Amino acid sequence: MSAISRHGYIPVDLTSAYNAPVSLFEDPREVTLGQRTLHGLPFSFGTPDHAVVRVDPLQHVTIPVGDTARWLVFAHAVLETDLYDGGSIGEPVGSYLVRFTDGTEEEVPLSQRFEIGPTPRKWLGHVTPLDWGQTPFLAVNDAEHELMDRVCGRFDTAGARLVEIEDPQSRVPYVLPYRFYLWAWRNPRPAQEVRDVVLRGGDRHTLIIGAVTRSILDEEPLNRAVEREMLVRLEDSEVDETVEVLVDRGTAHYVYRTNRTPEHTRVGAPGWGSEHTSADSGYTRIAAADSATITIVRGGHTIAVFTWGDLVAAGTLELDNGVSVSLPSADRTWVTGEIRDADSGEPIAARIRFESEHGVPYAPYGHHAHINSDGGTWNLDIGGDVRLGASTYAFADGRFEGWLPNGSVTVEAVKGFTYEPVREQLTVTPTQHHFVIELKRKFRPIDRGFVGGDTHVHFVSTKGAELEARSEDLHVVNLLQTQWGHLFTSTEEFSGRAEYSHTRDAVVFTGQENRTNMLGHINLLGLREPIMPWCTGGSEEAELGGGLETTLSRWADECHAQGGTVVLAHFPVPYGETAALLATGRLDAVETIGFDHYNMGEYYKYLNAGFQIPLAAGTDKMTAEVPIGMLRTYAGVTTNAIDYWEWCRGIASGNTMVTSGPLLWATVDEHVAGATLHVQHGRLVTVAGELETIFPAAEIEIIVNGIVHTRVPVDRTTGTFAFARDIAIHEDSWIALRCFGEADARHHDTWDRVVFAHTSPVYVSTGDTYGRYSEDTLRNMLRIVEGARRYVIERGRTQWAGAVSHRHRMSDHTAYLVAPFDEATEALHARLRNQQ
Repeated sequence: MSAISRHGYIPVDLTSAYNAPVSLFEDPREVTLGQRTLHGLPFSFGTPDHAVVRVDPLQHVTIPVGDTARWLVFAHAVLETDLYDGGSIGEPVGSYLVRFTDGTEEEVPLSQRFEIGPTPRKWLGHVTPLDWGQTPFLAVNDAEHELMDRVCGRFDTAGARLVEIEDPQSRVPYVLPYRFYLWAWRNPRPAQEVRDVVLRGGDRHTLIIGAVTRSILDEEPLNRAVEREMLVRLEDSEVDETVEVLVDRGTAHYVYRTNRTPEHTRVGAPGWGSEHTSADSGYTRIAAADSATITIVRGGHTIAVFTWGDLVAAGTLELDNGVSVSLPSADRTWVTGEIRDADSGEPIAARIRFESEHGVPYAPYGHHAHINSDGGTWNLDIGGDVRLGASTYAFADGRFEGWLPNGSVTVEAVKGFTYEPVREQLTVTPTQHHFVIELKRKFRPIDRGFVGGDTHVHFVSTKGAELEARSEDLHVVNLLQTQWGHLFTSTEEFSGRAEYSHTRDAVVFTGQENRTNMLGHINLLGLREPIMPWCTGGSEEAELGGGLETTLSRWADECHAQGGTVVLAHFPVPYGETAALLATGRLDAVETIGFDHYNMGEYYKYLNAGFQIPLAAGTDKMTAEVPIGMLRTYAGVTTNAIDYWEWCRGIASGNTMVTSGPLLWATVDEHVAGATLHVQHGRLVTVAGELETIFPAAEIEIIVNGIVHTRVPVDRTTGTFAFARDIAIHEDSWIALRCFGEADARHHDTWDRVVFAHTSPVYVSTGDTYGRYSEDTLRNMLRIVEGARRYVIERGRTQWAGAVSHRHRMSDHTAYLVAPFDEATEALHARLRNQQ
């Protein structure tokens, strides 16, 4: 018995019936003939000279069969049609007469767009393909979707790769992917041998058959099964993106790792992601016929093969090479739910995820259960969802609905740093399908006069940023336009005004991150008009080979002229114009995108040199693996209201606290951050701090002039903790507080960032004016300024080929570029002279 017949499907030999060449098709060179597998079924097509069985109107052709069949699957089509000229759907176009060896017959009518349809034609001159959306109701075409390579492919197929399949809607130009339609006829007399089938043409239509296959199985040949989950476990290797599951008679999705989230994640709070705890296990979703062959492949090599029906019957199979597969229950229920504030009962936006007892993630409908990639989603599929380590979350605006498996389901819900995150079990049944998830507010920074904002966000839309902000209990989002070579992002988001949510609990303002590859990056917040160019100086930020048109100092001046706020992005790097900006007072704040002893050490260095510069923070969100506001700046406001301009003024005043989790509030003799306090030499000042945190913390550090002066143990690892310590002041000093998550806790975002909080300093002076001085730092700044100036003159791309009239309209372009560096040099020399 042949391999084909062992699988229950046997092609019928049409050699004696073929009567037309392949040239009858409009595009014969693109027609595939010979032995083919379509939808997992074997078919035998003809040769170029004898390609199809053609039946003209009122004619007939007999096709011999000579065997039993439970099903006959026809690959057929209407050759000429008036359907696209207004012809009727459902019009009779011909028939099959199935004749049995006992002399009985079955008449099988064929109707337009029911059992059969027109073979496609090229659609030049038409807006859409004529056959698109007009294929037969009861048949499928002879092409099928294929799972795309998960991680590789052409740039112009990136959109199709996100939907997993080679989607014809994504193809440019449209190509004809099929020639025939497959229609399966169920034989009412399966025990009786079929002698032959007579194909008869209708009154006006020509019919063609390319192949016929008979089935001796009970199953429907053209699979109608709905996908279900299959779990895969590999004994000696990890489930990663090289693992694939192939199905010959059905479909399979990509293989993703399962994620049995532990009770305590590495950051110590539910709702903030987790590491993979089961790298050897994964899941996919399969829709297959019982006779389908399932092949598991790793790195292009087959490691296991089995039959789907065997797995369905057994529930679990132990296969070769340490591979096991199993089927969890396929019972599921469409659920609805609400997320409410526990105190007010009002609906609230939050970040949410669901997980089955087998570690399979689920998401509210319209969201990802699993962000498409296993990492590296720069400028890809950003907004609406976020992935932290192994866990993908959906931003839900107070309600959700979608499929969940029956039984125990874990739900995680989180709303920033100010609500108690939830991780609990739900029991889903056909009668228990509505759920209310309550989140309880623990902390309210606005009541303290602080508004929280993210200084640095890319790629999301204004409405998407607003939803994410409300879900994270974040008040302000600075969405930043910029340029990445030939890519310009968020151009359409700019309005020159603050865009408030309808409840005014969040505001999005589109500003700019203006960038150069050497001099640095700078965030221009609160712009009424764009400041161009956004990037300059060539790659990697501006276009390859582009000229150096301006400097960060000039951008800062234009921003301030509009009443905007200037923040140096991800201080101190790129470390080019940083010193010049500080020396000339052009910065309102410097931004950290995560605690590192180097970047914070540079901040302390400049504070110790006497620069009173506030600290801000932002996520620099560029991927789906960073939630907006995971790093944020709380700035003091005077109105206790969410107002964008008040928040900007709070940053410039220096009354800020930056955090990736804990809320840390500080005063020195009741003076807030950014203030200058005058005391007598040797006097004690009282440093008071209060910690509010959902993340475990062990201690708070009092930083005096860059040194840990006092470590204050935290009595309670989470919740609220307050303290006060007296410190003697013997020189002009700056004082700040910082704390870290317990046991070096880190987030599961793109950069594995530390859980921490840090206040801006309070400045304490023992004289009439505050002043700290570091000759080493000032002389180092002079060297940095000199290096940046020489870069502009000696290495910057300033040699334009023709006569160039710059945006600044000055005749001496070099003088325009270097003037801020000369100003910085003079300012630094003045500081040095004043101390001598």
